[in-house]
Amino acid sequence: MVKILKKINLSLNVLFLLLIVLIPGLRLRASEKKGSVNIDYELDPTSNFYTQKEDTRTIEIVDKREKLLTDGYVQAYENSDAILYFKKKTCGIALYDKRNGYTWYSTYDDVRSMSATDDIYEKVESGVSIEYYNVNQNGDIISHEAYFTTKDTFQTPSLPGITNGSCEMKIVENGIDIDVKFKSFCVSFKIEVRLDGNKLSVRVPYESIKEEMVVKEVVTPYSTIRQERDYKLKSITLFPYFGSGNYEINGYSFIPDGSGALIRYNDQKTSTAYIKKLYGADYSFEEYSNNTNIVNNGSCNLPIYGVNHGYNQAAFLCEAKSGIGSIELHSYPYLYSLIPINTTFFKYCARDTFKVKLSQNTMTLLNEEPYPSDYEISYTFLTGDNASYVGMANTYRESLGLNEKDLDLSDIPLRLELLGIDYKPGLFGKNYVTMTKYLDALEIIQDLENSDINNFNVTYLGWNRGGYFTNSATTARTALLLGGKKKLTTFSSYMKDKGYNVDYTINPLVTSSSISFGNTVIKRIGLSPFDLTLKSSIEQDAYYVLPTELAEIITDRDKRYSNLGIDSLKIDNLNAAYSYRYKSNAVYRSQMIEEIVSEIKKLSGYKISTEKPNDYLLPYMDNYYSAYYESNKYIYETDSIPFMSILLSGYVTQYMPNINYVSDYELAVLRMIEYNLYPSFIITKEEAYDLRYTNFEYLNSTQYDLWKDLMVKMYKETNNALSSVINAKMISHKALDEGVVKVSYDSGVIIYINYNKVDKNIEDVSLAPYSYYVKGGN
Repeated sequence: MVKILKKINLSLNVLFLLLIVLIPGLRLRASEKKGSVNIDYELDPTSNFYTQKEDTRTIEIVDKREKLLTDGYVQAYENSDAILYFKKKTCGIALYDKRNGYTWYSTYDDVRSMSATDDIYEKVESGVSIEYYNVNQNGDIISHEAYFTTKDTFQTPSLPGITNGSCEMKIVENGIDIDVKFKSFCVSFKIEVRLDGNKLSVRVPYESIKEEMVVKEVVTPYSTIRQERDYKLKSITLFPYFGSGNYEINGYSFIPDGSGALIRYNDQKTSTAYIKKLYGADYSFEEYSNNTNIVNNGSCNLPIYGVNHGYNQAAFLCEAKSGIGSIELHSYPYLYSLIPINTTFFKYCARDTFKVKLSQNTMTLLNEEPYPSDYEISYTFLTGDNASYVGMANTYRESLGLNEKDLDLSDIPLRLELLGIDYKPGLFGKNYVTMTKYLDALEIIQDLENSDINNFNVTYLGWNRGGYFTNSATTARTALLLGGKKKLTTFSSYMKDKGYNVDYTINPLVTSSSISFGNTVIKRIGLSPFDLTLKSSIEQDAYYVLPTELAEIITDRDKRYSNLGIDSLKIDNLNAAYSYRYKSNAVYRSQMIEEIVSEIKKLSGYKISTEKPNDYLLPYMDNYYSAYYESNKYIYETDSIPFMSILLSGYVTQYMPNINYVSDYELAVLRMIEYNLYPSFIITKEEAYDLRYTNFEYLNSTQYDLWKDLMVKMYKETNNALSSVINAKMISHKALDEGVVKVSYDSGVIIYINYNKVDKNIEDVSLAPYSYYVKGGN
């Protein structure tokens, strides 16, 4: 009997040990999720639609502190992280990072070893450059560029060696002040350089910018002629070659183009460059264009860029802090303008030209004074694992002050943009077309619930009386043709009881009439009407409303919204940034941006969402619609990266553009899984043919019955992977091989994606062609 008991105990112990060994494996297998899509052609993972294989080459880091002194630099300031140097001859700076021993120059270190002209040497070595406006004899306003190191054109032949720029440096607390003067043009300003830990800030105070009349006396055999020239400052560029390099080292520039783009250093000649104004064109000065036949390649929504040298060695993130309404981002690839250097920098545009229409012709004018704002940029130097585009995203997130999301969800939301009502021109006014009634919307949701979809985010477009393209779009009144107040509250109540979100689309910053009906219409800086063309097949003309009325337009209808069960709004045109004139006051872009932020803060009682929000809106956004899922793929861009996803995952929910108009549905599934984007469709109950001759005629395929099967299929495949990372933060993204990407989250989940037509075995993971593999999580 004792022997039998011993055998039983032994068996139990063996079984217990086996369970200890096997249970972790069972848990791992339970947490694994796999899937693949059906792509019947071969993708090219070496194209710039993808992130390229990680280049793990390192660069040689040499202590250059003695060389700096030999080359004419002086040590200006030192703290525990870095040493700041200054070179008076070129008005240049250098920074020695004590943490990794790397030296950053405001010029290309080996500039004199290049085979180039003296003009190029002077351009690259100059720490500061300006552009200025001049009026020629014909009255034309023309612009020129001047470098600190160029020869002074106003000097006499007996003094050919005098340079155009002069500067004086003064050591102050935490850094230096540099007084700069371009003598030929009598333009001067101060540069404040401050070093705080691993951050370097560079600022030009607005009040320090001075412009004086240039006076020159020309002596002739017969008389002395007095010449006066009134130059006007156009732009200031500080340290345009800071951190520049080329193919001789492993490095890249990061630019916030689309989802994010890298320009890896290589020796491929490029004749084009990335030059974009932050937040797009300022249509107070430039003519508005909304030609739907031309692909809109998007604006630059983030005031940042980054530079990396060496794999996990040295990098920095540069962020524009002040003057963001007047800044351009420039990124020059190799041999652009025949200069064999890659460089990226900000340019501060101090003035713009604008046109005033007269009865017979048009006159071009300049702003009398530079834009009333400081110009400040900040460099944050990164080392080790942070010296990458992931580290740049993490660094920038800290400065944005985003709030973490804590959603109690088991499934990701499916976004449906539902179109309610629109109109077409009729013989006696407008003929309204009903596309999705309130109870039709409810029926669609319930039908999808029967297909085992249990989370939704609905955007209701044209839900209001008169539809989207009317002045009644912000009156918060329901459309009788859609079912009226009772039917809308039935729909709202159902969605709220289920825990689903509904955004009701409004456009409060735009009115369809230039005559004020309760809202104040603004004008361009040149006093012409501030009109624009809405995205409409009927080419709807519209006008901007005073931005400071945004919150009031909404809060005046608080009671109506509340009675309808509406607490979430999609606000269109929210990311439009422009200068304007109201009465006699000129309000420039930077101030307008501050006004919009102030107004959004007053809407704390609502969840706010919009499409492609600019950076200053991100802390207040609940949903980010029409998110970028690639860069613009310009020829000089080598990689598309999910910079926005790294920045926002776990903070702001991002959705794909409406998939109705994506060309490759299967590839879109893999990209959504890689970038942590949720699916989105624009849907109507009725067939899209009914939209003929309406504003939304361009929506040529929207009927729910036609899209249901694809919606369910794509949603379930995407949800299978992304439900594991709801609320999680993306902490790593890298290409392990051509077309093989690894994405890691702070929850411990790792997602692998294979964009190849063949099997890939990597990191003990077997990936089928065109597949994904989720490891970890629940």
